Formats: sequence, C-alpha cells, structure tokens
Amino acid sequence: SAPKASNVSSSKATSNLARCFPTSCRTKIVMLSAFPLGSNHCHTTNSNGNNPSTDANRILLPIHQPSTEWKSFRRLAVINMKRLLTLLLVLAAAATLPAAERTLSLDSGYLRQLNSNRGLRHFGMEWTDVNSWAFDALNEAQPFGWSRDARLLLWTGFSLYTADVYNTFYHEFGHGSRLEALGYRTRYRIGSTGDLTRSPWTFFVRRFGDPFNDAYAVYSTSDREFTSPVSRFVNSDGTLTNDGQILINAGGLNNAMSFSGSLSDRLRERGGHVGEGLPYLLGKLDATFYGTGDTGDLKDLETYYGRKGVSVSDTDLRLYNVLATAASQSTWAYLLGLRDYVANGDTRVEAMTYRGFALPDVENYLNTRGVSWKVSSGYRLDDDTYFPFAIDFITRGAGAQDYNFGVRRRDFLLPNSEAGLDFILGSGLGVSTFYSKKLYGNLSLTVGWDHFNGRNLHGERNAVSFKRGETSDEIWARLSLSF
Repeated sequence: SAPKASNVSSSKATSNLARCFPTSCRTKIVMLSAFPLGSNHCHTTNSNGNNPSTDANRILLPIHQPSTEWKSFRRLAVINMKRLLTLLLVLAAAATLPAAERTLSLDSGYLRQLNSNRGLRHFGMEWTDVNSWAFDALNEAQPFGWSRDARLLLWTGFSLYTADVYNTFYHEFGHGSRLEALGYRTRYRIGSTGDLTRSPWTFFVRRFGDPFNDAYAVYSTSDREFTSPVSRFVNSDGTLTNDGQILINAGGLNNAMSFSGSLSDRLRERGGHVGEGLPYLLGKLDATFYGTGDTGDLKDLETYYGRKGVSVSDTDLRLYNVLATAASQSTWAYLLGLRDYVANGDTRVEAMTYRGFALPDVENYLNTRGVSWKVSSGYRLDDDTYFPFAIDFITRGAGAQDYNFGVRRRDFLLPNSEAGLDFILGSGLGVSTFYSKKLYGNLSLTVGWDHFNGRNLHGERNAVSFKRGETSDEIWARLSLSF
C-alpha cells in the first residue's frame, strides 16, 4: 500500500569521483519518516510504506564511514582542483582562441519555477563548452613547456571533476523535476546533515565545493503545491503509485542519459570537441557507475518493475548502459578525436556519416511502461538544412514507441538565423520548435515552445508539469553571447 501522506522521501547520489575509492557510499532513493524538513535523521517509512529497499523505522547510515585520512585527502583534492580551475581560467582569458560555436546564455528555463529539464540540460552543454574552451587555452598557452600528453593528463583530472559535478547535479534534478511535475516541493542538500535548498543553483554551487559527499533530493508527500490528477502516478491522497515511484526513481538516470544524448545530437548536426568525450561517457554510463549493494535506485526499480511483471535486474540496467555506449557512433567518434589530438593536437571531432546520413547513436531509458531504446540519426541535405530523426521503443514491458522527426534550417526567413521544428509521435503528440536570430555582434536571441504529452515516452520523462493532466507546455527564451 502507499506510504502515509506525512512521509518524506530522499534521493541520494554519490559522486563518480567518490565511487573510485573504497570509502564511497552507495546511491539510493530512500523514504524518510515525518521529521521536519531539514532533520538530520534519516529513517525509513513504516512497514506498509511503498519503499521496498529498507525495513520499517530503521536509521539509514552510510555503508562506509570515511576515515580521518580520507577526509583530509578529500579536502586537499578540492583545494587543488579549485587552484587548477583558476589557472585554466587565467590561461583561457590570456589565450587567443579560434572561433567556435560556443555560447554563454541566460535562459528562462534556468528559473526553478519553470521546472525545465531542457533549460538545465542546455546549461550542462554550455558548461561543457566552457571546459572545452579552457582546454583549447591550455593547449594554446602550453604553460611550463608541458608536452601534449602532460596537458591531456592534467585536463583529464580537471574534466573528471567538473563533469562529475554537473552529472550529479543534473541526476538529482532529474529526481526533483519529476517530483515537481507531480506537485511535490523538492529540496536539495549535500551530505546527510547539509542545509536544504529549493534552488538547483545553490545546490550546484555547493556541489562544486564539495564534490565527494552524498547528494540528496528531498520531498514530503504532505508538502505539495498541488495534487496531480494523473491517477497512474498519484493516488487521491497525494501519495505515489507504483508507476509514480518508477517515474521519480528513474528520473536521475534518465536525465544523465538525456544529457549525453544532447551532446550526440549536436555532434551529428555540427561536430564536436574532444573535451566533450568525458562528460558524454559519465552521463552515458551513469547506471553502470552507480553504487552497488542491496538498496538504491537500481534495486528499487528492479522491485517496482517486478510489481508490473517486468523482469529486469540492476545488473541488466548497468549492462544496458554499456551496450548503448558501445553501439553509439559518438563513442567511437570521440575516441577517434582523442587519437587525433594525441597524434597532431587537433581537438575537433566529426560525426561518422555515410552519404549524408549520420551513423546512429543509441540511448536507453527507464519508463513507467518499461525499458526503452532510442536510436537517433539524421540526414544533412546541404550546409544549411538538416533532418534529425529517431525511434524510441520499449523492449521490456508494455509495447510503446515514439517516432521523432525534425528539421533544422539556417538563414530561415532572415539572415543570420536558425529555425527548428520537431514532432514526437507516440501514444500522444509532442511538439518542439525554436527560432534563433543574431541581434548584433556576438549576441543572439532564441525563443521556443515545447508541448509535452505524458502519454508518450519523451513527454513522461520531460513534461514540466502534470498539474492539469498529461499535457503541459513550456514557452521559453534565451539570450546568448557567442565566444
């Protein structure tokens, strides 16, 4: 039966950096008892609760308590990473870089109230671009006479830090965005005793300063802005159904995969940078790197899917990420790009194509109806026209498919502009469109509209709200500065 309305739930994630060490804690979603928000006590729900991963009223403790030596090492590592960041930014400011399609933006989707997976995913791509820009600066400046291999080694450590900060941030927002879409006020914190915040940006800044600690998205079934009328997700008393539990438990892993998918989409359309490779892999293999043990998102999903008659284990979910990574042309394109950089210093990465068609990329997603595979490609007609397309289909669970068709056109109606339109055809219709125009200099304005339908797979994972039913809309604007 469903948990009591006063129960609180917490989604917990551990850094991929921390997972490299034996003292790391496993990641999980757990149910917390009805302590006030901000309580330092982490308990499970009562015995008739909806969380399969814990026993009744047991205090949840970390699997391993970090030693004093590990804490000292962790603090030193963070300090050195911050110093390295400062050095690279100074080099970036001093270097003369080649022109590139990189931007820094103010996006309406950055507002917490809009609950936009799209907006924060775009932030992640720009975060990756800034890191790639700094990599180019490092290669341009060649400080201390470092060799190319030494610069690559230095950059790998730095990129692992910055990419993992974003990956954990967007993973947790994946849980939070599905909760907010269902009406639950979500708060984030770093560590089991950290301060709670509703702001994803405050959470991101705190994560940047403390990348090794556990991260949480916390909510209470009694603390909600509305009760969603979508009965397959939410019971009449405001508690989550089994499908609702799948939706919020899978949100983190789905967001990580979606971010990698966006990097692949851009790579197929206009090329990429070798510095995107590590962020791409961290997102693509999020489930594979997930902590092991008897609890956590993967184990809970195994149980929730089992209740629907869908047989899938946590081992299966980890393996699916590996298969999707190996089957994607982006993986091999980034690896070839790395080879080219080592050989001749070229940081440009090109997608693999055949007669105008991009070789496919593969992503796997966790939906309330089962596990799906999304195969994406595109066709370039000419320098200004590109047609992306994809199919997202469930292989384990209830049969469902999404068919994606789109077009991108440069200099559409006006010079120095770009327009895009996408249709998502499944159990419901989704639409996405945007128009971008350069205003003057390096400044451009983009406006867009996304119509989500929760009856299709994409809409379920990304809808901004289920307040009025299965459909919702996001009208957005973005002001960008290219560099």
